[in-house]
Amino acid sequence: MTQEKNTADLRLDRPLRTGEALVGDLLDRGGFVAQVSQVLRRISPKAGLVVSIEGAWGSGKTSLLAMLEELLNAEPGKQRAVVVHFNPWLVGDRDALLRQFLASIAKAVKLTDHAKAGKQVAKELNTYSKAFDVLKLIPGAEPWASIIKSVVESVGNASEAVFEYKTPDIEARKVALENALRKFPQRIVVLLDDLDRLYPAEAFEMVRIIKAVGDLPNVGYVLAWDEKYVSAALDKLSVPFAATYLDKVVQVRLPVPPLSFPQRVALMNKALGRLAKEAQDSHFPGDDERLGALFHNGLSELIEQPRDIVRLFDVVCSIEPGLRGEIHLADILGLATLMIKAPAVFELLNRTPQAFVGRRPGSRMEFRDVKEVVQVHAAERDAAIDRYPHAKAIRDVVHWLFPQTAKADEAFTFGRIEFGEGHLASPDRLLVALHLSTRPNDLSLVRIRQYLFNPTKRAEIAASLQPDNCIDFVAQLGNMAEGLGNDLAIDAESLAIDIARLVEGEAFVRRARERIDVFSMRAERVAVQAIGQLAKRLPEQASMSLAERILSDEMAVSVAARIAIMNFISDDRDQLDYLNVEAEHRESALDAFANNVEREAQDGNLFARATPDLILWVLTRLRPERCKLAFEAIQQTDPTLDNFVEAMLKGSFDSHKGQSYRLPKDLQELGNFVAIDLLKLLAAERLKDETLDYPVKAAWRALLEEKSIYGKDGSESRD
Repeated sequence: MTQEKNTADLRLDRPLRTGEALVGDLLDRGGFVAQVSQVLRRISPKAGLVVSIEGAWGSGKTSLLAMLEELLNAEPGKQRAVVVHFNPWLVGDRDALLRQFLASIAKAVKLTDHAKAGKQVAKELNTYSKAFDVLKLIPGAEPWASIIKSVVESVGNASEAVFEYKTPDIEARKVALENALRKFPQRIVVLLDDLDRLYPAEAFEMVRIIKAVGDLPNVGYVLAWDEKYVSAALDKLSVPFAATYLDKVVQVRLPVPPLSFPQRVALMNKALGRLAKEAQDSHFPGDDERLGALFHNGLSELIEQPRDIVRLFDVVCSIEPGLRGEIHLADILGLATLMIKAPAVFELLNRTPQAFVGRRPGSRMEFRDVKEVVQVHAAERDAAIDRYPHAKAIRDVVHWLFPQTAKADEAFTFGRIEFGEGHLASPDRLLVALHLSTRPNDLSLVRIRQYLFNPTKRAEIAASLQPDNCIDFVAQLGNMAEGLGNDLAIDAESLAIDIARLVEGEAFVRRARERIDVFSMRAERVAVQAIGQLAKRLPEQASMSLAERILSDEMAVSVAARIAIMNFISDDRDQLDYLNVEAEHRESALDAFANNVEREAQDGNLFARATPDLILWVLTRLRPERCKLAFEAIQQTDPTLDNFVEAMLKGSFDSHKGQSYRLPKDLQELGNFVAIDLLKLLAAERLKDETLDYPVKAAWRALLEEKSIYGKDGSESRD
């Protein structure tokens, strides 16, 4: 399918066309149309008939008229009707409605095979139109001075002088027209569409025209309209008893059949099938039934007319490409549903997303419980939802998309509160969805999948990470890998090594140095957790081997330091349930780690890593005898020792002023590298440098003054 055809097919509101309407009927409305055609058999040389097909905007009335025309054209020759199309909405001129209406009938009749009879009817229509006294036939109407001339010209008889009909005999003209119509061998069926698109005054004029000519013999009229709109138009123009007025105009009023549940399913399947193939691909394992769940939990009730599907998928087609692989298709569909069926709810979601998910997407600091936040906004949600006639269905969609709202409303939560991958209930996914695409700082699930399955893309993806999303990226790598299941093969060992190295990237280093909140997770902790999730896919022996490989990897020293803590420092050993190092390999693994630290120091790379403070602390705790060699290498590449002191004297971090610096509680941790007295002498010299700024200045002061000093402004901390 070409892009042009695919795009065109997505416009499902294109009405069915005569010649293919019955074949294209997805809603099984052929039986209804057949009944309408049977009703039209009442048209006879003795009487005409006015039938209305009544349905809401978008209910498929134009398609029904096309199907009806096919049935009428398929009737045997003698029974076949002359079908006349008239769409008053296309006329665009209130004063032209009558002349165009009568001219349409005259033209159609003249073109029939019954040339003589057709010309006679056309002539009498022409004559009648000239003699049409609007004041007599339509009480309250103003005379239309130009009607007679316009109708004459439109049927090709302009040579006949209008002035000859200044004082017409209305009844005589009407009788002549009726006689001509009775002799005409075919029924005439006039199909009038889009009456509910007219302005109120135009709608009223059209109704009055039908009332005036509706009793002509051999002529039937099928009016496709929204009765509520037409009645409202009559009310607006102060027509008394508007509904009764329509009953006087129309003899048979037939409502468009409502959509059955199977029909709604069929329309949804057709619309889904016309989305781009990439949109229908499975991006989120284990969620194959999510689309069906949305449909059964509110969406199906909101689809009342075929055009509801059209409007819904117009929005889906517009926003899905930017969200593909980031948001589950069902959630995109749910978001689009709120956009078109409950805009006030969508506006609240856009303005106050925490009312649905419990915290502001992108916020780093939240002190209130998620349930409490969602509950606080319950009245706002209810006010937005209750504005709509189908409030219950909208509320069901909201509850399904955002299970926390169902919990707050004490409603059914569909068996879960936890959100899955690509669900709007996740604040970071909701942020992406509301922006209709991923921004540079947003977490991209597409990139996560590429990192998992395409090793050649990993360097490019790593370079694209930002401080705001790098930690979440690593966490989601582990979560996605764990959720894949063992039936989907990935090289868990090589992926784990790449994750361990990923932490030393620029985004992670910047995040560590620019830390601004107490809730920030340390990158190496998150990486170890993700690696542990991968290790669960490996046999126990391979998991142990993986831990040793990372400890020996000179490009993954930050994660190596964390694995060393887990294996060799007793405080963390009770948390260890993966990445064990075999006892016989522990010494060699630690030696490899120490060698890497020394090499990093010699190359001047140590303080360009994500966690130099952690690396040095692990070295002094587990290989104290190697610390002086490492210090000598550090001193050679940075004689000021600014980076060393800043790393070794890092203290606590709080939400008040951020990072503080102090001497370690165990002074030997620092003494393993260098004599503290010598370091204090250097501190006194460094503090004389007027260009020295915080936070390095705070670290040197903390050493010299033996106090806890904030790196932000040099004030004293109570740490």
